[in-house]
Amino acid sequence: MVSRITLLCTFVNRGVEERVSKICAQNGALYTLACPATGTAASEVLQVLGIGEVSRTMTLSLVPVPLIHHLRRELRDRLYMTQPGQGILFTVPLSGINALAVRSLCRSMEGKNLERSDTPLEQVNFELILALTNRGYSDDVVDAARLAGATGGTLLHARMLGSQEQSSFLGIQMQQEKEVVAILARAEYKIPIMQTIAEKAGMQSKAETIVLSLPVDSIEGLR
Repeated sequence: MVSRITLLCTFVNRGVEERVSKICAQNGALYTLACPATGTAASEVLQVLGIGEVSRTMTLSLVPVPLIHHLRRELRDRLYMTQPGQGILFTVPLSGINALAVRSLCRSMEGKNLERSDTPLEQVNFELILALTNRGYSDDVVDAARLAGATGGTLLHARMLGSQEQSSFLGIQMQQEKEVVAILARAEYKIPIMQTIAEKAGMQSKAETIVLSLPVDSIEGLR
């Protein structure tokens, strides 16, 4: 049986990623990656207590669509995602994936007594906003996003690949060390958040931030 594949992402506390991987493997997602990250909290109480940032891990899993509904419930219930601070999961539709990978991933459904459905995932009103900024300017990005209604973000470290000659954009020499701020926001906040980041920390500033967004088609753990 060949089915569509979707990308399942989670933001969980550091150390929980092994449990995420185990649950995913038990339920048909046989390819899971983990990326260290830092979560930023919007709560002034947390900041006063000195715990405004928490160690997080972002996980990425490829999952056949018929298994998504069951896997989401398993992750939500077994990781207590209905409780504050226990993590977030969401899915992002894929526009393409190589055929051999699809066949291999769909074999993971064989022999599993799971509730399966090829019906479309329910529509959700969220977007994943990604801000690619110079190292050291993620606070400027998060502060700008909060002005437009964001409640926080997750920070990942990155670096640009390629030669120095290739590391330019619109004639601007780009800093090699980068930070990626991932923000889950309601769709109605997407444009204001992206515009405010561009105005406060965009390409015209030292942050040199590029902002983009991806559709989210299901979500758990975010209130």
